[in-house]
Amino acid sequence: MTTRADRERQEPLRPTDAMAALDQARSTIRNGTPKPGDQGLLALAYCMLTFGEMLKQASHGLVTQAYSGPIALRDKLAHLPHRKLNAEVLAASVERATAEVLPLIQARIQDLSNTSA
Repeated sequence: MTTRADRERQEPLRPTDAMAALDQARSTIRNGTPKPGDQGLLALAYCMLTFGEMLKQASHGLVTQAYSGPIALRDKLAHLPHRKLNAEVLAASVERATAEVLPLIQARIQDLSNTSA
């Protein structure tokens, strides 16, 4: 059973892990959108699945509107066969998360570091 103290210790890690997953996804598409069947597409899908999962865990069951898109994508990726992955949708999701969600994650990390200092 996870205690409150355990959750509080893990809380700063989730946004940091989400940001790392998004950074890796951004790196994956830096040289262009992966092609179907390319290992880069699987890597991109996994990064976005991890990104959504970390946001889901960080939200403690209270999904904010800003996190709802990445969490919904995570849910889809968790149940989608790899042959149905859409590289363009994933790349657009990375770009949207970078513009809309990344600043919120960075602010949350800053808030958590100010609280623990």
